[in-house]
Amino acid sequence: MPDHTDKVRASKLKTLRPRRHEIDFFIADEIELSSFRDEMASMEHPFFALKAGDTKVREYKNGSTTVTVRPAAQIGLATVFDKDIWIYAISKLQESINNNEPVSRTVCFTPYDFFVTTNRSKSGKSYDDLKKALRRLKGTTIETNIIYSEENIDTENFRFIDRWRVIEEKKGKLDIGMVEVTLPDWLYQALHKKKMLKISPDYFRIRKAIDRRIYEIVRKHCGNQGEFTISLEKLHLKTGSTALLKMFRHNIKQLDKANDLPDYSIRYDAKADMVIFNNRNLTPDQEEKEQQREKGKREIYKLKNSLAEKRAKN
Repeated sequence: MPDHTDKVRASKLKTLRPRRHEIDFFIADEIELSSFRDEMASMEHPFFALKAGDTKVREYKNGSTTVTVRPAAQIGLATVFDKDIWIYAISKLQESINNNEPVSRTVCFTPYDFFVTTNRSKSGKSYDDLKKALRRLKGTTIETNIIYSEENIDTENFRFIDRWRVIEEKKGKLDIGMVEVTLPDWLYQALHKKKMLKISPDYFRIRKAIDRRIYEIVRKHCGNQGEFTISLEKLHLKTGSTALLKMFRHNIKQLDKANDLPDYSIRYDAKADMVIFNNRNLTPDQEEKEQQREKGKREIYKLKNSLAEKRAKN
């Protein structure tokens, strides 16, 4: 029989936190959030820091894409967990669009609704943490050549949120009435250009910031296809992790061992130093089609290599 130490060790291996609030669906401010949306560029590239207190300017380049993230003095960069506010606000706007309701860049919500939706506790500390997250989002500046505007520009500079305020604040930490957040035009343009992807509600249950980033990357690249393979080094770059590659490799091995990431299974190939993700949600017919597609891709790859070898010999 496993002892207490074994149970604690097994609990730490789990990728997902328990559900704090048992709900089948959630109605926030009379808008039913039937699904959640994340912005595609920030899923693929590391816009958000993995830990609070990071005050370094982050410069990221992948191919022709560039992203520079600058923190506000003493506050630090906005984190992956702060991004929950972005996801929550985007999801509310998308639901309104789906219902043919008017939308604007300013979104209002109650802290209680936000906590329940994002699987957080409803303690006084959560209210304090929400304000800290809003400050970091307001203080962090992004400069990127990812453009959603129709204007002829090559670089965008914006903050994660333009403005925030708490309205109808009553006495006592637990009596905050409403939070009002104004999103940047960059994000608003992304929403209207349908640069959003649906994510699992269990995203909010993922414990570690690095595992959340991995889920975002896989969701962006694998999507509804059967398989996504990426080198460990490339995945490390995309997450924005500042940990040594060997420590990141250890984290991937732990994630492989738990293998409970939402929507996707994970397997680490130590020999090739590659990470393979497979879609858990495919039907048998879809899975068979994906296997045939992957087989066809491998055959094309082999044929190209064979032709290249023949040309080299000639």
